[in-house]
Amino acid sequence: MPRRFPKPFFRSARNCWFVQIGKEQTKLHPDEQEAMRLYHELMASRGRAHDESTKTKCPSGELTVAEVFDKFLGWCEKHREARTFEWYHDHIQDFINRSPKTARLAASELKPFHVVEWADSHGDDWSNVYRRGAVIAVQRPFNWAAQLGYIEASPIRSVPKPQPQRREQAVSPEEWVRIRDHYKDGDPFRDILEFAWETGCRPQEAKRVEARHVELEKHRIVFPPQEAKGKKRWRVIYLTPRAEEIVRRLLTQHAEGPLFRNDNGNPWTAQAMACRFGRLKKHLGVKFAAYSIRHGFCQRMLEEGNDHLTVAALMGHASGKMVADVYSHMNRAETHLRQALTKGAEGAVA
Repeated sequence: MPRRFPKPFFRSARNCWFVQIGKEQTKLHPDEQEAMRLYHELMASRGRAHDESTKTKCPSGELTVAEVFDKFLGWCEKHREARTFEWYHDHIQDFINRSPKTARLAASELKPFHVVEWADSHGDDWSNVYRRGAVIAVQRPFNWAAQLGYIEASPIRSVPKPQPQRREQAVSPEEWVRIRDHYKDGDPFRDILEFAWETGCRPQEAKRVEARHVELEKHRIVFPPQEAKGKKRWRVIYLTPRAEEIVRRLLTQHAEGPLFRNDNGNPWTAQAMACRFGRLKKHLGVKFAAYSIRHGFCQRMLEEGNDHLTVAALMGHASGKMVADVYSHMNRAETHLRQALTKGAEGAVA
């Protein structure tokens, strides 16, 4: 399976290079060249251990679960966007990490209960929406393999999963203060959440912002069409003073690659953010998601009197239909609508 290896980083306070592997931080060497040599040696030894752990004992000619995943991810890396590949890769890797023996089974021996038990092992950390996506990420490689003839049929085609749901949750200004103040200023998770709250951008857009996208002189971030959702239009994210302050600080830390990174210096993934929201729930009693921040931006902007076309443009929609449909469905603007009605009635009497 194509694997993404952690990258070495230099800690000036220790005057040494380190690498973070899972929860373990390994010291390499003060000299960069020697550190890189030790790093590659370490990765090679882990690769050999991984290969040994995934050796198969299958009937001749039958693919293992791991081999199906390998073939699908190899195809996905060539024919799909990088973020799509990463989405599949992260879920599949989590599935294998939590059940290494399952990866060595013949594909025909995989059962729906393997997937259900894996999803259930995450408990309340996963919402129904996230759980549904995770199950689909593991199912799809076997559907794909059956379509191409690698296997006779998908053994997990009928795995039960939550029904699709609208993302209706919107963070209110009062809830936002509680979320923001739970983290100290400069915390990596607070940075990406605060950026999203200030700009209304999509979570995947915030995770992909790089220095080359930033136009500080125009107070904006710009994605070219080939990197924007839909690949048809330029995506412009306008910066508030607070959002610009965060971006300026991160530019001094990351001249290349994504600006927003976690405590380990790695780019944020959907799964990593979901885990952080899961931990946040233990303190606040409510499970939020990255899109809850975006919906909160939409609701706040509309209730402040901005028309839906303006809000749609700020959020990156091609038209105002999405904003109008979602906002009316959420049914969360009762005070705003009553005020608008009262104001209209007063104008009619005058």
